[in-house]
Amino acid sequence: MLPVRAAKDDLEGTTEQVRRSLPANFAAIALNGLFFPTAGRILGAGLLLTWFVSDLTQSATLVATIIPIQYGLALLAQPFFAEWLSVKHNRARYYTAQSILRAASWCSLGIASYSIGDRGPSLLLSIFFTVIILDATAAGIGNIVFNDTLAQVIPKRLRGRARSWRGILGGVAAGIAGILVRRHFSESSGVGTFGLLFAVAGLLYAIGGCVFGMIEEAEEVKVKERGPQFSELWRKLRGLWHDQAFRRFAYVEALLVPITQALPFFTLFARREFGVEAESLGILIIADAAAPIVGNFVWGRFADAAGNRAAICGAALSGLIAPGLALFFYLSNIELGQLNWSIFACMVFAIGLGSAGIDLATKNQVLDLAHDEAMRPLYIGVNDTLVGLPTMLLVFGGLAIDLFGFLPVFLCVSVMTIAGAAAAVRLPLPSRKEK
Repeated sequence: MLPVRAAKDDLEGTTEQVRRSLPANFAAIALNGLFFPTAGRILGAGLLLTWFVSDLTQSATLVATIIPIQYGLALLAQPFFAEWLSVKHNRARYYTAQSILRAASWCSLGIASYSIGDRGPSLLLSIFFTVIILDATAAGIGNIVFNDTLAQVIPKRLRGRARSWRGILGGVAAGIAGILVRRHFSESSGVGTFGLLFAVAGLLYAIGGCVFGMIEEAEEVKVKERGPQFSELWRKLRGLWHDQAFRRFAYVEALLVPITQALPFFTLFARREFGVEAESLGILIIADAAAPIVGNFVWGRFADAAGNRAAICGAALSGLIAPGLALFFYLSNIELGQLNWSIFACMVFAIGLGSAGIDLATKNQVLDLAHDEAMRPLYIGVNDTLVGLPTMLLVFGGLAIDLFGFLPVFLCVSVMTIAGAAAAVRLPLPSRKEK
C-alpha cells in the first residue's frame, strides 16, 4: 500500500466504506499512474506524435491538427457521455473498457507503422488520424469516469495527494521509457521504430485500465432514476452557464489552453530553427516525464494547503518560462551550438511543470463546484467540452506558423497565459463547509 495518512479532519463526512477501502483505492489510483499516464506521456502529441507526423509531412497545419483531435475531440462530446453515465452504477468498468479500446487502436497503428514504414506516408497518415479519433472518443469517457470515481472514493482533502502520487509514479515510469528511447532511437531508425513505441503504449493502457478496475466503488453512489434525457441537456447546460463561479472557471481554463497544449509548436520550432534531431527525443521525453514528478509533488501539496486557485496561478506563471525562452532566442538570433537540445529540454520541462499544476488544480476545482453527486458527471463533461472548444482552435496555430512564422504564436501563448493567471485570482474560494 502507498503511504496515505489521513487525519480525522480529512475523513470528516465520509462513509464507513470510504474509510475502510481508502488505502486500497488510493493505491489503485496511484498505481494506475505507472501505466496510463506513462502511455499518455509516450504518446504525447507534443513530442513523439509531432515527430512522427513531421517525418511524414512538412505541413505545420497538419501537425497542429493532432492536439484538436486528440484532446479537443475527447472533450467536446463529454456532456453526452456524462448524461449517459449518470444512470450507470459501477462506472469504473467503463474506464477499463475504454482502456482496452485504446490499447487495441495503438497496437494496430504500431503494426501498420512497422509493416508500411516509409513506403506509404499518405496511407499511414490516414491510419494515424483514424486511431487518434478512436483514442480521443474513448478518452472522453475515461476522463469522466476517472474523475467521478476519484470523487466517490477519495475524500476531498486527499484528492490532491492521490493525483500527485499518480503523476509522480507516471513520471518515473515515463522517465525510464525516455532512457530506453534515448538508447535505441536515432535519426536513422525509421518509421518502424515508432510502431514499437505505439504498441508498448497500447499495452500500458490495457494494464492501467485493469488496475483501475480493482477500485471498490461506493455502494450508495447516487444515480439518476430515469434514463438519459438528452432533450433536457440544453436546459442543464444553460443552468450551469448561469452559475457565475462555473462560468469564471471556464474562462480561466480557456485562457490557459495554449500553455498546456502548445508543445507541438515548440517541437516544430526546435526542429526547424535549431535542428534538434531524433537522437534528442529520449532526453526530451525524460524532461517531459520529470516535469509531472516535480509538478505533481509540488502542486498537489500546494493545492491541498493553499487551495486550487493559488495552484492554478502559480502553475500558469511557471509555464511562462517556455514561451519566454522561445521569444528570447527567436528574436536574439543567438547561435546555441550543442546547447540547442538542452535549451529545448528546459522549455519542455517548463510546459510540463505548468501543465501538471493546471491539470491537477482545475480538475479538483470542478469537483468542488459540483455539489450534487448525481450531477457530478455532467459538471465534469460540460467543463471539459468548454475546454475542448478553444483546444480545437489550436489548428490555426499551425496555419499561422506556415504563413507568418513562430513569433505570433509564442506572443499569443504568452499573453493568454498571463491573462489566465490574472483571471484565476478572481476565482471564488470554497466555503468553509466545503473544505
